[in-house]
Amino acid sequence: MKIAIMGFGTVGTGVEEILYKKRDRLKKNGIDIEIEKVLIKNIKKERSPFEKNLIFTDNFDEILSSDVDTVIDLTTNLEDTYQRMLALMKAGKNIVTANKAVVSKYFEELNKLAREKEVYFAYEAAVGGAIPLIHPFMEEAIFNDMDKVFGILNGTSSYILSKMEREGLSYEDVLKKAQDLGFAEADPTADVGGVAAMRKIRILSSLIYNAKINEAEIPTYGIENIKKIDFDFAREMGFSIRMLAKSQLSNGLVNISVIPSFVGDDFFAKTFDATNAVKIWGENFISYEFKGPGAGRLETADAVVRDLFRIVSKREIPAFYDGSKSYKVENAVKNKFYLRIKESPKALKDVIKYEKVKAGDQLIITKKISLKELKPILDGLGEFFLAEIEENI
Repeated sequence: MKIAIMGFGTVGTGVEEILYKKRDRLKKNGIDIEIEKVLIKNIKKERSPFEKNLIFTDNFDEILSSDVDTVIDLTTNLEDTYQRMLALMKAGKNIVTANKAVVSKYFEELNKLAREKEVYFAYEAAVGGAIPLIHPFMEEAIFNDMDKVFGILNGTSSYILSKMEREGLSYEDVLKKAQDLGFAEADPTADVGGVAAMRKIRILSSLIYNAKINEAEIPTYGIENIKKIDFDFAREMGFSIRMLAKSQLSNGLVNISVIPSFVGDDFFAKTFDATNAVKIWGENFISYEFKGPGAGRLETADAVVRDLFRIVSKREIPAFYDGSKSYKVENAVKNKFYLRIKESPKALKDVIKYEKVKAGDQLIITKKISLKELKPILDGLGEFFLAEIEENI
């Protein structure tokens, strides 16, 4: 099979390395993959691929007009990449992508076009890093009703929170360390602000419910304002703090959010470093648990190559998602929340269950309240840190 790669950064070089080093083993198993071209931005930049004769181009039309069967997208652009994917699918080419932003925003459009053109649309690496999530979920979705999925879906925030918890370091110090190690981008906003996890829970929820869930409907709270005092308070209550992406379907209503959470469940509480962890509940089983690397060059490349192998061996699941079901996003499930703020506003007065002052901060535990009810109050506040208290998962 002839393929092309769009993007030759961290993951792109990882994909090329795997395919090059395992070439002989693959051929022995009847899998012959040839990288015909690699699309890059800067054709003048010096690169060191394992295959010394690898051809680079900065002209997308060369990829579009080529006879490659499958294009692996490893870019980070949103709108340009989406337009390229449309053009490639219309030209009859399969798509493998790790671009969670494109997959989340245009999930319906890309699945629809893949069905119409009878091409494969594979996106395992866009959710959960190296963890096999998408294909097990797709297989179950065909014959099983799944109604709940919780997950630590961002390696950067997982690394920061577990390091702060175990080593007592400040947010700023751990973030710098994460950036030095390559776990966090120079601009970490999408990760620590919860946007990356929001896109992933949108993909998973839409897939298992077969219903469109808009990104704008998902309340998203990050960890940018977290301090050591929050970990101390959580520890006193017997909890760890992790950023959870949560989705639950009940009585035709969807409760979905991304929010730091006090967790006591060992599956989540004992998820450390850049590890991701996902738990899903379904009609035919109590729950399944998935855990593994949420980031990394070869780890993410591994997920990409798995998608490619399924296509080559004709084991890939054709796109079947059509978003035909309609559920209202309500966020009406009631739970307790922890809130740290300099001064509690009058609007919070009726929902406070417990409050104390420590080091000039108001540490608040709310009565059971829904995120739908709490959000309007939070929207009027200044800087704060919010966490949901998960007493039972």
